Amino acid sequence: MFSVLRARAGAAAVAIGAMSVLTVTAGPAQAAVNPANCQFSYNLSIGRVAADCWNPTESGWYIQLTCERFRNGSHYYARGSIVYGSGVSAAQCDAHTSEIAGVDIVDI
Repeated sequence: MFSVLRARAGAAAVAIGAMSVLTVTAGPAQAAVNPANCQFSYNLSIGRVAADCWNPTESGWYIQLTCERFRNGSHYYARGSIVYGSGVSAAQCDAHTSEIAGVDIVDI
């Protein structure tokens, strides 16, 4: 009887061990921030945009603005602070010399 219990206990331990290995190696978490999980706030008088994003993966991201110069139409980028996980990243174009031409969330 004891050998049957040991065999069952051993099989249960193997099954639990196999399940924990499967749990650990279940695949990487998604690293991209979903822009649908972000709220954007704009202050166009100073050319500033802020993104408040919920990111359960704790991966890094930041907001990037494409700024277009009034003078010649050339572009430059303004990058916000890097955020790991959920938080706010803000960037600003020079409102005296350019306007906001695009807003992107960049994953790092």
